Amino acid sequence: MFEFAAPRYFRGDIPLGGLIQTASAFGQVQESLSFIVSSYPDIAQWRSVMARLIGFEQTLARVQAEKKADGVRRLEDLTGGLAIENVDLSLPGGRPLVEGVSLNLRPGDTALISGPSGAGKSTLLRAIAGIWPFGRGEIRLPRESRVLFLPQKPYLPIGTLREVVSYPMPSSGIEDAKLREALEVVGLPSLVPRLDETAHWALALSPGEQQRIAFARALVQRPAWLFLDEATSAVDEVAEAQLYALVRDRLPGTTVLSVGHRRSLEPLHARRLVVAHNGPGPATITELAARA
Repeated sequence: MFEFAAPRYFRGDIPLGGLIQTASAFGQVQESLSFIVSSYPDIAQWRSVMARLIGFEQTLARVQAEKKADGVRRLEDLTGGLAIENVDLSLPGGRPLVEGVSLNLRPGDTALISGPSGAGKSTLLRAIAGIWPFGRGEIRLPRESRVLFLPQKPYLPIGTLREVVSYPMPSSGIEDAKLREALEVVGLPSLVPRLDETAHWALALSPGEQQRIAFARALVQRPAWLFLDEATSAVDEVAEAQLYALVRDRLPGTTVLSVGHRRSLEPLHARRLVVAHNGPGPATITELAARA
């Protein structure tokens, strides 16, 4: 730019201010014309993100279209129990997974669902939670009862420890004394002084500690219905028995439905349900007789 404007400046055709304005205008034009080049990496990243989101949206739409019209219906149970009536579960593509599930749980019941991996145990809990609509049948849940699901890998939001232990409830509504006591009894006394510490707790805590956090949530929130999906798989059997004892002693009226593989879970529940395959077809769930 100066190659063209400098001769005019030295001849006195333009003042110094005109030279500076010319340089500024040239810089603006150059910046505008080079936007595509300088922004290309960001544009490419935005495009890849949009492509993934569009693909995700299209997949959800396809799954909804493939879902059978009847699906698994979730209704309210006026008697206060959980009733699963003639429920068949399938994979999103339509392949049958579990068929003919009928189960009734009353307040205070404790039941264990066991069986081989991939047989549909966790899928049944997802159907109870309302996030697995593929299949048919009816699930009736107690009306206005507090329900809590504890998965094998609990969700730990990034934030303060009090928010992690309180989740999904707001931490402002829970007293510090309850949070501290819950952490102590589940075997995490070292975390008690760190309630106000902010961290990525899913990375800071071991899998076993994360599962203890999940049980602390149950003790704090006191649900009427507690669903445990391999919720003690990362702790040893002694700690497992202690955590279940805490639920039994501190939440005596809570109904517990567990999914697990360990035999050590059997004496911790009054009822036992077994998922079994019948040849190449879908699995079935059978309740075993209570041990004498």
